[in-house]
Amino acid sequence: MLSALVAMELEFLKTPPFATYAILVIAAGLGLITSFVNARMTDLKSYRRMMLDSARAQHQMMEAAKSGNQRAIDKAQKKQQEVMGQQSKMSMDRMKISLFFMIPFLLIWQLLGGFFGNTIIAYFPFQFPFIPMELSVANWYLLCSFASSVLISRLLGLTFEIDPEERAKDEG
Repeated sequence: MLSALVAMELEFLKTPPFATYAILVIAAGLGLITSFVNARMTDLKSYRRMMLDSARAQHQMMEAAKSGNQRAIDKAQKKQQEVMGQQSKMSMDRMKISLFFMIPFLLIWQLLGGFFGNTIIAYFPFQFPFIPMELSVANWYLLCSFASSVLISRLLGLTFEIDPEERAKDEG
């Protein structure tokens, strides 16, 4: 009885533009939660330092390869292997956080699929490879999720650009 009443009250969410906005808010909200937890559980200073070390190691490897100096190549390869080990550990830590959210996401996905079904809830404004013009919940959610996660990650400092000047400053 109560579920039928709630379903009737939320029926308007199944049509555009309400469905479009609802999925956008859900995707951004879930992205914000996971990114916030990721930011709290990750040592961002160590992560940034590791990313700079990785960029430096790649730069050193390219310079050594250009020079043809086998000694420099061996040194650069050793440094690159060390950095890759650090990256692997950091990636495992971040993957553990992602696995923690997997079950709640699957439940939410099931609820969304059950509520919206295959209803077209958004329309892509132009033809683009691999993106249909009429977007179902799955298509629209994926687009919203990717777009919002990039913005949220930037805002929370989980991703950043490595400035060549900063890399050179750290090297010197």
